Amino acid sequence: MILIGSLALGFVLGLQFVRWPQAQEVQEPVKTPKVTDDELKLYIAVYTAMQADHDLTIEQALAPHHVSVEKFRHIERRVQAEQRLVDKVRLALLNQAKSLNTWGEQTPTGTPPPHTVQTPKAKPAESPASH
Repeated sequence: MILIGSLALGFVLGLQFVRWPQAQEVQEPVKTPKVTDDELKLYIAVYTAMQADHDLTIEQALAPHHVSVEKFRHIERRVQAEQRLVDKVRLALLNQAKSLNTWGEQTPTGTPPPHTVQTPKAKPAESPASH
């Protein structure tokens, strides 16, 4: 009986060193607010300005909009979290890039007229008698 009691006591004392998995609290994912149309327009406008002028800093591009860099980066993270919006921004910037010529000036986005080459008309041959 003593042996069984000793084994039981050893078993109970041994359990204190065994770590049982504890229930983990499941945190619900933090829902980020949706990007508003105005925020998306701001995001595209800032990157469009920086695309048109590569010397422009983010602070300079944001100044006309009265938005801090921190707030803009928050909008940027939310935009990049939604592939649909990333694609929309990419398309807008691509269209902007296509409308810029190599000198950074705006060009019409319509189809240019076909290029025609005019060949000079041949001069009539002078007759030897006219000399």
